[in-house]
Amino acid sequence: MTISQLELVDFNRNQFESEKFPKLLVAALISIPGVQYESMTEEGQIGTAEVAVTLYCRDGWRDQHNGTTDPEHGLIEIDLLDEIAEKLQFLYGDNFAPLQQTNDEEQEVDMSGMFAYKQTFDTRIKRKIGRKYTTRSITHEKDI
Repeated sequence: MTISQLELVDFNRNQFESEKFPKLLVAALISIPGVQYESMTEEGQIGTAEVAVTLYCRDGWRDQHNGTTDPEHGLIEIDLLDEIAEKLQFLYGDNFAPLQQTNDEEQEVDMSGMFAYKQTFDTRIKRKIGRKYTTRSITHEKDI
């Protein structure tokens, strides 16, 4: 499950602003803000988790929507958003249910020249925990 248009960049270390780093136009930050556990069985916990994918784009996003700078008439980033959703929607694993996309929204970014768009997915997640008690047999001998 790869998306060839994306490269690994550490946005939180401002690699987009570095003159030494190549001029990238697009990056995605994947985060899991937290897991809310709702129930607990003897050997595990079940809860819900949100997976957020924030797509960051340099200047040009809005121009591309007007068809002024993109030969694809503004569809490059939109196609990328669709590809991210396609790759993640219904993705599942041994410890989590299929992801369900729940939201799309524009994000505010403090870095000038950047645009951000966030896609949110929800899932049910489970984790195993160590058993608190072990099974033992109890015997009782009568005094004669």
